Amino acid sequence: MKKVLLISLLAILGISFAFGQSIYGLRAGLNVSNYGGDSEMDSRIGFHAGMMMQYHMHPMLILQPELLYTQRGAQDEATILGVKTELKQTLHYVELPIFLKLGLGEGNLKFQPYLGPELRYLIAAKYKTKVGSAEQTGDIKDLADLDFGLGIGLDLVFNTNMLFGARYSLGLADVADGSADVKNNAFMINLGFLY
Repeated sequence: MKKVLLISLLAILGISFAFGQSIYGLRAGLNVSNYGGDSEMDSRIGFHAGMMMQYHMHPMLILQPELLYTQRGAQDEATILGVKTELKQTLHYVELPIFLKLGLGEGNLKFQPYLGPELRYLIAAKYKTKVGSAEQTGDIKDLADLDFGLGIGLDLVFNTNMLFGARYSLGLADVADGSADVKNNAFMINLGFLY
């Protein structure tokens, strides 16, 4: 069922690319992510990259679906009996946000604030622990395959087709399959190109 839903969403995105008054683009940037809820882990830095489409429904109203690869997760450090211990968790997602944007400004500088849902599919989850000089890596088990949230942000379009964006991604679903309240949150900054 989850795969059918993901394939259906990707098909809708693909069809929307084929029709309409659309502008396409690429974007990539950094994530500063952590877990909200019960987790007390610190933020970690990852990256995201992918493509987007802007469909102009009105001169000031834009529908923008994106298809991104994103790295999320968190990290923690502690010193136990004089031994430094580090834990890093990296969650790899295929992400499909669908934003409703306002198109403000004219000429070479446009402001595009936006808001919308984000759907994420987990493709891999890895951990790395380091105790002193000993390291161990492996897969994280018992995580939900599907995750969703809400994105709010602002894109600045300058020189007609260059883009600088900042976004806060608020997780609304529990990442863990168990009873823990752990959600994906991230602050994302990126550069893009519209064509």
